[in-house]
Amino acid sequence: MTDYDFSTLNYSDFEKLVCDLLNCQYSNSKNEAYFRSFKIGKDKGIDLLHSTTSRGYDAVVQVKHYVKSPISNLFYDLENKEKTKVDELKPNHYIFVTSLPLNPNEKEKIKEIFNPHIKELGDIFGRNDLNDILRLNPSVEQNHYKLWFSSTIVLTKILNYKYEGRRNEFTEDILKRKLRLFVVTKDYFLAKDTLEKNKYLIISGNPGVGKTTLSDILIYDYIKEDYELNIVYDSIKEIEETLKNDESKQVFYFDDFLGHTQAEINKAKSTDSILIRLLTRIQKHSNKYIILNTRKFILSPYLEESERLRNFNPLKAETQIELYSYSYGIKRRILDNHILESNLKEELKQVLIGLAPFICQHINFTPRIIEFFTGSKVEKFSPGNFESFILSNLKNPKEIWSHAYTKQITDFDRFLLNTLYSLNDWVSCKDLELAYHSRLDYEVAANNYMKPLDSFFTSLRNLNNGFLNIDSNVDKNISLINPSLRDFLDYYLVENVLEKERILKSALYIEQWFFFYKPFEDSKKVITENLKQCFSKNIDNLDSLRIDNKVCSTEKVFEDNIFSKLIFHYYFMDGSEVNKTVALLEEINDWSFLENNIFNIYLMQKFMTRASNIKKINNLINSLDHNFFMILLNNQNSICELKETYNLIHKHYGFNFFETFRNLAQDVNSQDSYNELKNSVISIFNEEKESAYNHLKEINTERDNHIEYFQNLEISRDFIADNLFPDLELNFNLLTSIDWNDYADKNLMEIKATDAKNDTNDDIEKFIEQQYEWHYEEDDYYLDYVHELNIGSSENVINDYFTEDNEELPF
Repeated sequence: MTDYDFSTLNYSDFEKLVCDLLNCQYSNSKNEAYFRSFKIGKDKGIDLLHSTTSRGYDAVVQVKHYVKSPISNLFYDLENKEKTKVDELKPNHYIFVTSLPLNPNEKEKIKEIFNPHIKELGDIFGRNDLNDILRLNPSVEQNHYKLWFSSTIVLTKILNYKYEGRRNEFTEDILKRKLRLFVVTKDYFLAKDTLEKNKYLIISGNPGVGKTTLSDILIYDYIKEDYELNIVYDSIKEIEETLKNDESKQVFYFDDFLGHTQAEINKAKSTDSILIRLLTRIQKHSNKYIILNTRKFILSPYLEESERLRNFNPLKAETQIELYSYSYGIKRRILDNHILESNLKEELKQVLIGLAPFICQHINFTPRIIEFFTGSKVEKFSPGNFESFILSNLKNPKEIWSHAYTKQITDFDRFLLNTLYSLNDWVSCKDLELAYHSRLDYEVAANNYMKPLDSFFTSLRNLNNGFLNIDSNVDKNISLINPSLRDFLDYYLVENVLEKERILKSALYIEQWFFFYKPFEDSKKVITENLKQCFSKNIDNLDSLRIDNKVCSTEKVFEDNIFSKLIFHYYFMDGSEVNKTVALLEEINDWSFLENNIFNIYLMQKFMTRASNIKKINNLINSLDHNFFMILLNNQNSICELKETYNLIHKHYGFNFFETFRNLAQDVNSQDSYNELKNSVISIFNEEKESAYNHLKEINTERDNHIEYFQNLEISRDFIADNLFPDLELNFNLLTSIDWNDYADKNLMEIKATDAKNDTNDDIEKFIEQQYEWHYEEDDYYLDYVHELNIGSSENVINDYFTEDNEELPF
């Protein structure tokens, strides 16, 4: 049964819905539109209007949308603000509509207030009446996408999801506000169509264009259809732990899946084979979907450097959000929605309204900058300063946080904020508190600050919701409020080298050093001599965060900490300190912390490659237990990676697989490790066979291209037989029995047919635009609806009430 409270619709959304519902209710036999809505402006008591050549105000509709307001507020507004407007209009037929529920007595009171203009109670519509009309007109329900989310049942489903790291986003007020702000464009329908077709979706775009918002709306859509949401936080491998091999409904979401720092991007690169494997698995299930977000400038080089991904062609499931494709009307709707939802003083709203055409046509317009212009950071501006602030930050968006960061918070707030930033902007409250006090102790000792009482929690309260998000889970994870603040701090700390030095000189965790300086990526010269000395002095006191923010054994945290110090020290310190590197290496007794840690495996292999000619290090690694080498081999994701790793440990560190396991044949634990590697090799080889099969069958268009695939599989098989498992039977006979040139010809013909179809239909975006043109909000700011009505002699009177000035909003 339809039961909407309309709380996810903003004023404009609700007005359009009412227009459609009343046209259904009062439609004539020809089913022509009876009521017309007008673009946002000062309504003078009119929201919808029907006019004729003889009567300018034949039928007038007043729409009142209230979210969580008592009925007393409605009665006050009607008696003190609306009654006189209606008396002046003297409409032939007056209709009143509200989103509040109304009982018969309340309708009687409204009729009495508007006497003699409302003729009967049937011209008064409350929430229940609107739901009744919706039940009789399902087509209206389908055409108003955001309406679905104001259903009590749907909202309850979504609000039940309280996931770690984003728990605070699944609250009723935040959810409804996000939906009211959302402007439905063709991007949504294109993304939904792409996801349904391919089972996965890559949303790319520049910072601040709305990738996360679009993803959230898609997620809500699946939750309302009873899908289980799984949010990925650190690595694509997390999906392997939760992906069910059945037909249960699951949707996975990985925001910023390629990261935003070079280390994170390299970490993602090392998982390209895992990504392909998971996407292939998901495509085989009818009820599994995955949404991936990334910044546009990161995606292209990432794909360019991976031949496996290029062959897989993930871009077939990419949806790009390009703001230049948004019409003025879409941008203006985004701005209007934010103004309607803001708590700004009226005089500041008027500044935004006056600058609206300039803002919406500016090259640096983004939804994120609009969010900032209407947020709490600007509430204390005077109108003149606010206008200057808007113009300045449109010119240089990187500076958007500058005023709030430098003028609106204390030094202690900045200490906390910069400490959080150095911890990759997401950490538990406990870990942040310890790191903050380390910074505070440094400032007291080095810069003569007085330590305030309880300054950590004071700053936390000051920054909450304005600069930070504090999750409500047990650990109270804390993160920067949005990526634009992180972008600002990136920019700010490049320009403020002394502040970066103060962060590192007071650093409690080795991760803070890794955040600013990346071993094997940055130049060794990038770190100053001053900081080198600081690191050497403090190295033994540096702690480690819990691995991946999960509870791990004390031993693993300790070993991981020593490893991180080892890698950083080896790469950035002078070669004369090799003894310290060796000493750190000797401290690690248990290498199991490397298991399933792709980035640490990557760092270890880089270290072993670079340090192989240093005799002390080579001898020490060469003497390690065979389990260390097995961990390296067991954590590879392709035959190519396995081959590179085996050649490294065999040629440079003397590890011989055959000889090792011949000597340990009676060791049960060693046999387990042996069998684990054997099963892993079989699995990887079969995946490469399947990948070759899928590419040749679905994508390849070149005749005889299969020969190269067969040669690569043969090389992989020979490597396994010669170096690892000589008795292992691996074959690809089924692949060689297929006429792949026939498939290549068919694929080529399909591409030509698709190109011809695209020439006819322009492209998929235009198809989506045409298919859903009634579902999303396009540019209605350039339309002169009054002229369309052709109302003759009444035109001047009505124009007096319906200004065509783009700068006006109903405040």
